[in-house]
Amino acid sequence: MGSLQIRKHIMTGISYMIPYVCAAGMLMVIGNIFGGRTITDYRQGFSIADALTTLGGDGLGLLPVFISTFIAYSIADRPGIAPGFLLGLLCRANGFGFLGGLFTGYLGGYLVNYLKKSIKVPSFMEGIVPQMILPLLTTIIVGLFMEYIVGIAILALTDGVYTLLMSMQNSGGSIVLLGVILGILSAVDYGGPINKIVFVFVMQLMTQGIGTPISVLISASMIAPFGLTIGYFLSRLFKHNIFSNQEINALKSAFLMGCCQITEGSYPIILNDFVRITICTGIGAAVDGALVMYWQCASTVPAGGFFALPGIANPGFWLLSLLIGSFVFAICLQFLKRKSTEETIEEELEQQLDLSSLKISGL
Repeated sequence: MGSLQIRKHIMTGISYMIPYVCAAGMLMVIGNIFGGRTITDYRQGFSIADALTTLGGDGLGLLPVFISTFIAYSIADRPGIAPGFLLGLLCRANGFGFLGGLFTGYLGGYLVNYLKKSIKVPSFMEGIVPQMILPLLTTIIVGLFMEYIVGIAILALTDGVYTLLMSMQNSGGSIVLLGVILGILSAVDYGGPINKIVFVFVMQLMTQGIGTPISVLISASMIAPFGLTIGYFLSRLFKHNIFSNQEINALKSAFLMGCCQITEGSYPIILNDFVRITICTGIGAAVDGALVMYWQCASTVPAGGFFALPGIANPGFWLLSLLIGSFVFAICLQFLKRKSTEETIEEELEQQLDLSSLKISGL
């Protein structure tokens, strides 16, 4: 029952998240189509496209807050909302990313429930327990844990990743191997802290006139939405039913966002089978990264998805690398992915109830 409850809570978070991700992501897509840029100073003037791009980007930036809030709410009801929100803000500010928000949502929600059972107060104070005591204690305890334990671990990890990449670059080793490592690290945490440290590394190389690594990051960030889309069509072709109706609907916006290098549209699908889809992502991104480096598809722009094509050398090979990596992802998906719990979770919960064991007293 415990594992089913955990899946139920994430499904609740996903159900709230889908319209939010679609709205924010499509705002950014529309803005990008019309040449929108993120506004850094409103006093200098801006276009409607700039406003849409900025609003969409700011919305997607709040995804750790959003998922943390609604998972905590699903677990602990209303007392979970405040700590979920505040802990999500902490994840956003510290760069723990979407997965950090997922983690704090579960930690915050379960801690609220534990404290709810453990804290005993006089009857005249019972009204302030859910409104002040539970949110305050939960936010302090989980917040300190994230700052001083998880945060330090992530900092050590990111420093290690940066040192590894710098040593590979300075040693003059195989550019294909560097492409494999860059592709994997750019993709597997879906815009989280590892992706950010890779971005810092490749931007530093870009300022030195080395533009192929940033091109790897651009394409590897697009592997998940395109791989999932191709994977859906392959599943139809092979009559392999691994996508739920909810996931099929989410794919429509995920693909469009992927064209602009926006991974967030894929989150509702990724979270339904996180470990297996992340394995597919890593394999597909590794293939893509190796090919981009091998064909020397250097970029003069730092981001943009297909909108970066005019600034990429050998654009045909870059597209081919992305296509091959996405196909590898899609093929792996056919063997690894299981169907979403969205359509089966209620049946599984019912199966946990052994009705034959019920006895009516007196009969």
